Amino acid sequence: MIALTTSPDARFDNPSIRVVQWQTGAETQLLEELQAIDILILNHGVNVYGDRSANAIDRSFEVNTFSAWRLTELFLSTVTTSADRAMKEIWINTSEAEVSPALSPLYELSKRTLGDLITLRRLDAPCVMRKLILGPFKSSLNPYGVMSARWVAGAIVALAKRDVRDIIVTINPLTYLLFPIKELGHSMYFRLFSR
Repeated sequence: MIALTTSPDARFDNPSIRVVQWQTGAETQLLEELQAIDILILNHGVNVYGDRSANAIDRSFEVNTFSAWRLTELFLSTVTTSADRAMKEIWINTSEAEVSPALSPLYELSKRTLGDLITLRRLDAPCVMRKLILGPFKSSLNPYGVMSARWVAGAIVALAKRDVRDIIVTINPLTYLLFPIKELGHSMYFRLFSR
């Protein structure tokens, strides 16, 4: 297992996890690492909360949208053989902010943009792309989260084993209703008016 991180202090209890540090904007330097990965899980993000300065806008979209998008495209470029198409997958945490408030406008805007780009890209992706639509789980990004990160991870894996492509794990019942409607509508729109 490989953990890709921008944090210089990232540590894992499991010694079999190799930690690779990288910098946002330098995603292409990870190409060799991505070629060896079967499942890429993108879970990085930043929350500037109520800040709406130009710097906060740049940071939110750079980390939450464009860096994740560059890593997605870089990973998809490694899918070159029929074995790759059968084995490789990418899982992207877009957040339930795609369809409901997160009490942080820039977080919502940047995650919704990423979600729409992934919906568009899935139309002709060379491998499986799963969206993780997660509610408030406790993490350094969200210290107020109400769900256990370990429980959320278990639910994600259980749903992925059932080949669910849009994995929703949240305490908000509206997300289970609204997300599939939004996703179907956007997917149909993108299919009709793009190629």
